[in-house]
Amino acid sequence: MFLRLDTNAKTVELVDPDNCDEFHVEVSGDPNPADIDETIASAGAGRLVGPNAWIAVQRLREMAEGRVGDDWPTRFQMMLDAAGRNGWMNDDRSYVMGHIKHV
Repeated sequence: MFLRLDTNAKTVELVDPDNCDEFHVEVSGDPNPADIDETIASAGAGRLVGPNAWIAVQRLREMAEGRVGDDWPTRFQMMLDAAGRNGWMNDDRSYVMGHIKHV
């Protein structure tokens, strides 16, 4: 799964939510960090911190709702557990890091 951000249109979309094998943030439009941060924040999805996006786990769940299989909660938790082991979650595990890919 990945978040697709368009900084020009100020839109955020969760793409391929049933894929719990990867996570990143794809950015199109103006690559200015302030615009990326504003786009993420305006969607209630998180914030840009340094070169990475920190995305709210609860917001990902909300965006995936009704679009994923019954086993998704378990697979999503496994993805979060792996992210936690790699240091890609904040201390209370409410945000997961998404590496930025510019397209």
